[in-house]
Amino acid sequence: MAKLCLSLVSALAFSFFSSSLAAHSGHNHSADTAQLEVSNAQVREFLPGGKASAAYLTISNHSGTNATLTKASIDGLGRVEIHEHAHVDGMMKMQKVESVSVKAHDSVDFQPGGYHLMVFEPQEPLKAGQERKLTLYFSDGNRLFTNIEVVTLESQINKAKSSAQHSHH
Repeated sequence: MAKLCLSLVSALAFSFFSSSLAAHSGHNHSADTAQLEVSNAQVREFLPGGKASAAYLTISNHSGTNATLTKASIDGLGRVEIHEHAHVDGMMKMQKVESVSVKAHDSVDFQPGGYHLMVFEPQEPLKAGQERKLTLYFSDGNRLFTNIEVVTLESQINKAKSSAQHSHH
């Protein structure tokens, strides 16, 4: 009887470790969303009659693995696209991009003149002071959920001026 129990325990242990190894061998090494951080997330109110607005934020990757942002959504907006400004033939041009890489132990700023989110099709007006749910989608299937603050164009301009003045001290 003792021999049978020992054989059964050995078989179970082997089965457990084999399945654990098999599961790990197929495991995808990716940046854990707990290691990704969003800060300074702001979306501008739509200007009267405007069909598009912009959102800015910083994504920091505290993991040892690169992360690739492929999509974003904001509650109450029909469409959000990732865009960048680029120099093309001596001109600044805004263009849609399919993804943005956030390297390990680095961050990417989404700001005027660089990467940013273009937002379209508001299902209800964005009002300064509101917070909306922002969802960021990554190529490994992970999602990051956070809030994004609705701000006015004027408040963003004033903040930029204030930052510029402080950098000259």
